Amino acid sequence: MKTGKTVRIILLLVLCLALSGCRVRTGAGGAGRPEGDAGIPAAAPSPGVPGEPEADSGDEQEKNGEPGGRTKENPEASRKEYDEDRPAEIVPGTERTVHGSGEGGGLSASGEDAEQAASKLAEDAEKTAVRTVPTEEAERKGVSGDAEEADSAMTYFSVLLKERTDSLFECQRLNLYWETKEDHETVFRKSPEHSLVLDAGAYDVSARLLEQNLRVDDGWIGRKNPGVIVKVTDRSVLGTGTVSDGAARGIYESLLARDGWTAIDAVRNGRVLLLSEEMLEAPYLRLAATLLIAKTAAPEQFADVDAGKALEMLQEEAAGTVSSGIYYYNGQGGF
Repeated sequence: MKTGKTVRIILLLVLCLALSGCRVRTGAGGAGRPEGDAGIPAAAPSPGVPGEPEADSGDEQEKNGEPGGRTKENPEASRKEYDEDRPAEIVPGTERTVHGSGEGGGLSASGEDAEQAASKLAEDAEKTAVRTVPTEEAERKGVSGDAEEADSAMTYFSVLLKERTDSLFECQRLNLYWETKEDHETVFRKSPEHSLVLDAGAYDVSARLLEQNLRVDDGWIGRKNPGVIVKVTDRSVLGTGTVSDGAARGIYESLLARDGWTAIDAVRNGRVLLLSEEMLEAPYLRLAATLLIAKTAAPEQFADVDAGKALEMLQEEAAGTVSSGIYYYNGQGGF
């Protein structure tokens, strides 16, 4: 009897389970979550980022007290949060260079290369640039007036010339007519003579003429009414070895006698200058010529400058000796 009763109880339990229609999932997707009747499938595991280790492997290490977990993940965060307490890693091949591919050759920021680079920078930092200037510029820039003299006459007169001409007001800059060895032939704006005129603190009245149209007449010159006139002469008239200014005087007087020239400002104010063509050949002679023109155009600005002495100093510095001769004429016996 007992056996039959036991069998009936077991059959009854099996029948109840069959009629219930409930199944329980016991896999890794989450134990105990119902599936089927409610129509809600179990959540599939999210795909991981290629090449990135699973986050929960690190969590397991942290839970187990093992150091070396790559990340420390907050379950409530929308994305992974990295542990700020983790020590920094040095990844090979990511060293930053002190220099680029230019100067220094891309020395790395570690080791002997860095020490050599630092040493080189320290040595270069000890070098100092020095420039000697005239007293006027030194006072304006706060440099001691008892500083050493310029290391060359070329430097001294170049700085002095720029200093004086830069201080001119526009009303003090005169228009200048430049005439070559050929009568009534002038220069154009891209010529070396044009640059020399500007360096002397004046303006070139022929700057707008074309290179193919440099022949002018006395009427054109009179209308320009230049404040300074410069005439270039042959080296047989003025230059090295010239002992008399007779030929230069003749050219000077013929200029003043040209038609309508007596009304030109340059003639009325005695600002007509003859220069030897030799003065345009060497840099030191060009500088002397620029000083002569500047002193003719603005005598007040260069009252303390002896143009003849400056020419001698420049000659001696460049050639080692002072050449005898007459290089310029202004109808007044020099400057």
